[in-house]
Amino acid sequence: MKIPLLKDHHTHPSFYATLSTCLDLHSVKNKQEALSLINKNQGELVVIRGWNSSYYKFQDEELDNLPPVLICDISLHNFLLNKPARKILSPSYKNIIDKMDDKSWTEKNLNKIFKFIASIRPCSDHTIKSFFDDLLLKHGIWYAEDMLLADNEVINCFQRTGYLQRTKVWADIETIDHLNMEERQVVHGIKLFLDGAIGANTAAIKGGFLSGDKGILIYSDKQLFTTLTTLSKFDKPVAIHAIGDLATDQAVRILTDIYNLTGHIPQIRIEHCQFISQQNAKKAKALGIILSMQPNFSSDSLQYSDRLSKEYCKYNNPFRMLIDKAGFVPGKNLIFGSDGMPHGVQFALEQSLFPAFPGQVLSVEEFINGYCMPDRTNGYIQIEINEAKRTVSTKVVANS
Repeated sequence: MKIPLLKDHHTHPSFYATLSTCLDLHSVKNKQEALSLINKNQGELVVIRGWNSSYYKFQDEELDNLPPVLICDISLHNFLLNKPARKILSPSYKNIIDKMDDKSWTEKNLNKIFKFIASIRPCSDHTIKSFFDDLLLKHGIWYAEDMLLADNEVINCFQRTGYLQRTKVWADIETIDHLNMEERQVVHGIKLFLDGAIGANTAAIKGGFLSGDKGILIYSDKQLFTTLTTLSKFDKPVAIHAIGDLATDQAVRILTDIYNLTGHIPQIRIEHCQFISQQNAKKAKALGIILSMQPNFSSDSLQYSDRLSKEYCKYNNPFRMLIDKAGFVPGKNLIFGSDGMPHGVQFALEQSLFPAFPGQVLSVEEFINGYCMPDRTNGYIQIEINEAKRTVSTKVVANS
């Protein structure tokens, strides 16, 4: 069948554009191969993306024998810097470099780290254009929201290249405070982080990780209440990153408190929302909260089975509960994106139709409603579903 091109509600075009020319370890599952590839990329500073700590971990001695490297975990919540890289970067970025080994600090200042990486690998008109063209031609994505603005130059890049028509820009509080009034008008909404990520063992989950890590909850209830009420001055939607059930519980609880006190909450999206109870899902729906989720993250149930209990692997991405029992409707208050892990239709559709657990299943119609453009004006994706092999093949056709 033919379906419209994708509308990716959650990714990072400007940040991924900065990483597009970097060494990508996404498909490298062997540490020796990774070390060999890194050693071949000699330079003043080698920035690396796509490392998956489920496959292998680096020892300090191994890292320090490499060229100067900054390694970004696939989750973008865990970063490694070796001594040669620290020596190069410390004079200009000492306040960040000295704290990047502290997971709690990293999660509470993730926006600063993104900006730091963007400053040493800035995006350009060329990389933005190449990134969007690559998405369109290879992965079937027409529209891609940018969930964390690094600075006003990103806005300028989008405006000069014309891609501002194919994105919405979100920014953290610190960034939007430093924009002028014209730039603020371009920013669609404000992004908050409540916890970390599964890949970094920092998502705030009640049951904890098999390693014994408990995850990180960034705000106290009082701090979150104050922050959310303060954001009303911007009169913009708010996107709340919350992966673990402790984080989704907190988001729903504090938003309920604000509504009960004021009779109003901002337009809210909970981003990722991989672990949420049925009770809190119903409360979220009653509050008018939109859930912005990633069908491709159903694969976390297999990829991170080394750190999640069997219960939490099954609990991940509970789409059937959200739709069948809590009443969420794809395309209305349940929308989909990729977070770039990976981008595109093929893997996301396979994970929707053939996930690890029945509770994660989405129908093709639900996928289209929550993830696609409203029509085929800009092109379409030819999909072929093989039920027996549990696979999906795709062909992207873009209109000129």
